[in-house]
Amino acid sequence: MTAHHIPDIVLERYRLNELPPAVAAGVAGQLGRDARLRERLAALEQSDDVLRERLARMEPRLIAQPRPDRRGAMLWAIPAVVVVMASVAIAVVARRPAAITPVTGPAPDDRVKGASGNNVPGLALYRRTAGGSERLADGAVARTGDLIRVGYRAAGRPYGLIVSIDGAGAVTMHLPPAGDRAAALKDGATVLLDQAYELDEAPRWEQFYFIAGRTPFDVAPVVRAARDAASTRKGSPPAGLALPRGLEQASFTLQKESRP
Repeated sequence: MTAHHIPDIVLERYRLNELPPAVAAGVAGQLGRDARLRERLAALEQSDDVLRERLARMEPRLIAQPRPDRRGAMLWAIPAVVVVMASVAIAVVARRPAAITPVTGPAPDDRVKGASGNNVPGLALYRRTAGGSERLADGAVARTGDLIRVGYRAAGRPYGLIVSIDGAGAVTMHLPPAGDRAAALKDGATVLLDQAYELDEAPRWEQFYFIAGRTPFDVAPVVRAARDAASTRKGSPPAGLALPRGLEQASFTLQKESRP
C-alpha cells in the first residue's frame, strides 16, 4: 500500500495508536517521506479540534438551561443529544472513506452481483440516502459525494479482498484496509464493510472487484493486475483482472455523473 492510497481510517487509527506495531511503523516511515500524507494527518487532527471547540461552545448554553421537573427531564435532554450527534456527523462525513452506521441493511432476498445461487462470490453496493440506504443495480448512475457501502457474499470462500478502479486510473483498496495479505472473510448472505466510501470527482465510472480464494493469498499481485488494467482501459472499465490461478472474481460498475 503506497502513501497515496493509505485510507483516512488507517491514518486515524495511527493517530490514536490503534494500529498493529508493524503497520504503524510502515505508516510512520511513509509519513516521514510524504508531505501530502502529513498534510492529510494534520487535517484529521484539525477536524477533531474543530469538533471539540463546538462542544466547548455548547457547554455553557446547556448548563444555563433551567432544570425541568422530572416529567420533562427526558424532553430537555433529547435536543442536546441531537445537537451533539449532528456535530459528530459533520466531522465524519467530511472524510474519505467515511464511517457510517446504515439505517437499513440489506434485505434477506437482496441479489448479489456475480452470485448464482449462493455458491459463487459476489458484490452488493448500497448508497446512503436521507431515509437510510438504497441498493444499487450494476451499472447504476452515481455522483461525486455519494456515500457508497460495499458488501460481499463469500459463498464459502474463506479469504478475499475488494479493490476498485476509477475513471482516472486510481486504484483503491477497500478490504483489507491495510496489510499485504487477503482478509479473512465472514460467511453470510451479504456482509457489509465497516467503512463507507465517498465517491470523488474521478470521471466516467468506478469499477469494484471482489477477489476470493480458498487459501490465503497476497494482495500485491491483485493490486498490480488492477493497475495494469487501469493503465490500458481509460474509456471503459476493465471487464476483469488478470489474476493468479485459483482466485475468483466478481465485478460491479458505477457510472459516474458530475453534480451540477
